This record gives sequence, C-alpha cells and structure tokens, in this order.
Amino acid sequence: MWMSDLIGSEVELQQKLSNTAEELRKLREEREKVIEEIRKIKSKKREKVIKLREIKNQLQQLRNELKAKSEEIKQLSAQRQNLLQVINELKKEFEQLKNVDKVKEKLDPSQILKKIEQLEWKLQTSSLSLDEEKKIILKIASLERKLEVAKKLAQIKEKTTESKAELLAKKVELSTIRQRIIELRSQISEKIKLYRQLKDQRDSIIKEIESLNNQLAELVNKNNDLKNKINAKKEELKKYREELKKIRDLLKSKNINEIYEQELKNVNKEIIESKRKKAEEKLKNSKRLSFDELLILYYNDKDSNGQDSSNIR
Repeated sequence: MWMSDLIGSEVELQQKLSNTAEELRKLREEREKVIEEIRKIKSKKREKVIKLREIKNQLQQLRNELKAKSEEIKQLSAQRQNLLQVINELKKEFEQLKNVDKVKEKLDPSQILKKIEQLEWKLQTSSLSLDEEKKIILKIASLERKLEVAKKLAQIKEKTTESKAELLAKKVELSTIRQRIIELRSQISEKIKLYRQLKDQRDSIIKEIESLNNQLAELVNKNNDLKNKINAKKEELKKYREELKKIRDLLKSKNINEIYEQELKNVNKEIIESKRKKAEEKLKNSKRLSFDELLILYYNDKDSNGQDSSNIR
C-alpha cells in the first residue's frame, strides 16, 4: 500500500501542478490587463494635467489683461474728469467774455487810433486858443485810455478764439476717451465671460483628474494584490515540484517490475492492455486511478527481445 500511496501522490501532485500553473497563467494575464489599464489611465491623466496647465496659464493671462484694462479705465476716467473740469472752466470764461464782446463793438482800436492821429494833427497844424488846445489834449488823453482798453479787449478776443480751439480739442479728446472706455468695458465683459468658461473647464478637469487618481489607486491596489497572489502561486508551484521530486526519487528506488510480474500471474496481457487503455482514458479526464491502474500505466512492458516497448509516464 505504501507504493500505491506514492504513485497516487505523484499523480495528485501532477494534477495540482497543472491546476496551479493554469491559475498562475490566468493571474498573470489578469495582471497584464490591469497594468495596461494603469498605463492608459496614466496617459489620460497626463493629457488632462497638460490641458489643466494650459487653462491655468490662460486664466493667469486673462487676469493680467483684466487688471491692465481696469487700470487703463481708471486712468482714462481720471483724464475724463480733468477734461470735464477744464471744459467747464472754458465755458465759464466764454460766459464772461460775452459782455466783453458787446463792449468791444463800441471800442474799435483802429478807429480810436485814427481819431487820436487826427486830433494830434489838428493840434500841430491849427492855430488854437489855449482853451481849445486844452480840450483837444484832454480828448486825446481820453481816446488813448479807450485805446488801451480796446487793445486789451482785442487781446481777450484773441484769447477767446484760442480758448474755443482748445475747447473743441478738449471735447474731441473727451469723446475719444469716452469711446475708449466703452471699448475697454466691452472687452472686459467678453474676457470675463471667457474667464468664467475657462474656470468651469478647469474645475471640470480637476474633477476628472481626481476621478482618474481614484481609479489609479484602485488599480494599483489590485495590481499589488495580484502580484502577491502570483508570488504565492509561484511558491506553491515550487513546493509541489519539490514534493514531486521527492516522490519520484522514492519511486526510482522501488522495484516496480517485481510488483508488475506478480500482477501478470493473475491476469493475461489482453486484460492488462484493456486496463491500460481505460487507465489512460481516466488520466486524460483527470479522474483518480486505482493502484492496479497506476501499476499498469507506469509499468514498462518489455518486448520479446527484452527491450522496453514504452517509457514510464
């Protein structure tokens, strides 16, 4: 019975080896799939990270542009306020100059100067009494005062013309500033809209990356678990191989031929051949073999010349 136990253990170990090797193969295949999935997710994550970096750069650029445009609006608003003050001051000057224009109509410098020259000529060429001479001198003095006033009024009028040109220029400048502010506010509105869109994209990609990280963590854990199982199966295979080697070493030391010769005394060769076929069929179907079947299956039948006709299986 000890011999039959050894042979039975050998067959059982061979079956265990086959099953364990198949399990190991499946585990390796499963691990390869997990590793490939990890590669795919890492690649997808890299793409998302690159896209996220691009969006963050765009957001920073938009923030800088919005800040610059807001600062420009602030400066233009200050310029506009200064222009309004200047324009208001110029308008006040024009109100004050309206009265000057009315007075100027009565004070024509050229006419006054002509009268002065006429009086001076009369004073120089005419024979006048002291009283008449005095009146002419007083008249000239009066006209000279009016002439000074007329000259000042002419200067004021000239300044008024310059102020009108300045006012027109200020109004044009004010209009340009107002138009620029409108344009800037429109641009800011569009950039704020784009900023919000990019921000939504950024938040969405961050969530996608978090989801990918969770998937990676699960797959890494699964990979580690499969790795441990594979190592365990390798150790199991190693143990079975070592046990199988021990059994085969023991079997080599036993004289199986003597046992088989004893069996031949009870049955003929035809029955043995029939049993051999049945044993082979059972072995193919992974069924357990009896001791007799094992003996028949593993025995090396010798031909008439004393040579082995089959190998020990």
